[in-house]
Amino acid sequence: MDQSLRTIEIKGAYGFGNFGDDALMFAVYQVATRVFEPQSITFLCHDAGYIQRILPGVKIVPPDEENRPEADILLYGGGTQFYSFPLTKERTIPSFKSIVRNLREPSCIGTKIHKRIRQFVPDTETTHKLAAIGIGLGPFDENSCRLSESKKLFRRMEYVAVRDIDSYRLCQEWGCRNLSLSTDLCYFPELWQTCESKNYRDTDGNLNRIGVIVRDWGHNHEGNSYTEPLFRTIDSLRREGKTVEFISFSATSDGEWIKRLKDRNEFITVWNPESESISSFLGFLSKYDLFITARYHGAVFASILRKPTVAIEIEKKLALVSDLLGDGARLWAYPFNSAHCLEHIAEFERNYSRSVKCIDGIVEGQMRLARKMVEDFEIFIRGKCLEPKST
Repeated sequence: MDQSLRTIEIKGAYGFGNFGDDALMFAVYQVATRVFEPQSITFLCHDAGYIQRILPGVKIVPPDEENRPEADILLYGGGTQFYSFPLTKERTIPSFKSIVRNLREPSCIGTKIHKRIRQFVPDTETTHKLAAIGIGLGPFDENSCRLSESKKLFRRMEYVAVRDIDSYRLCQEWGCRNLSLSTDLCYFPELWQTCESKNYRDTDGNLNRIGVIVRDWGHNHEGNSYTEPLFRTIDSLRREGKTVEFISFSATSDGEWIKRLKDRNEFITVWNPESESISSFLGFLSKYDLFITARYHGAVFASILRKPTVAIEIEKKLALVSDLLGDGARLWAYPFNSAHCLEHIAEFERNYSRSVKCIDGIVEGQMRLARKMVEDFEIFIRGKCLEPKST
């Protein structure tokens, strides 16, 4: 079979300088090349120049580009791509102001509507085969456009591997076919084995170095209220003699935090895909003993590096990853009380070796799940999508 005659498009939130999404992009490309020739792979994403540093020679097409050739397969490559929140949801019915604005610019109405559809409901009428791997779904604001269109899209999919139990239950409700509960793509073991930290401590002791992964959050008021309690927590930790440093996974989406820390004369390390590699950034993260994180992938990579995590519950998926990691994580829940966060850290300090041992077992299990997900996806592609074209 001539696989080069077959093409695949991979869609994700890639190209915006977010470390978690950049790692997913790298991971899903490695998965795709197990079946497809590199020249047959196209990424539907923001066309950022740095992508060529991570994946030299990869083909990139913006999702709203007109008249692009349709690939045989469209794969949604991990992460949370389908969601809506109360403060940032897409309206099912246009607002009065938007109607008036469009009436004032009638020549733009068709273009605006088409681009809107391509951005949020791009693939419900396509003829190519649809699949999703390592995907996270939700949360969804009730009656949002995203909810109804995501449901239509996933009902058409021929292969769906989700990364968490909430996404799995939602897909069950929607009646998805060929559905499996798996894990995040970043747990695929072949990707990061050389990046794992080999220097974590085996015995209880002081947590001398703590990394704090922050995130701007404008989706709801509750999740955005962790700022001042976090500062109080850090002040207490520093008074105990601990080194506490700030980390951002995205200069683009963490602008408020970066400015806030600058105003306080605090230093923050920011992922820079223009000059760093994914492995070098993981090497940087490995120097910390523990993480406090407002990002889901902050907890994922902490676990891969065998580091305990305090997950800040700005949204539900932080609770999901905290549950997944068992004794290797603690959830700092809303309303955010500094004393509770300090209690979590003190508990890790008392039982550090037990927490690391727990993380070891859980990560081994997640890596097995990730390997099986990739193998199952490869079987699906070879068996259903790479059959000879009819003539």
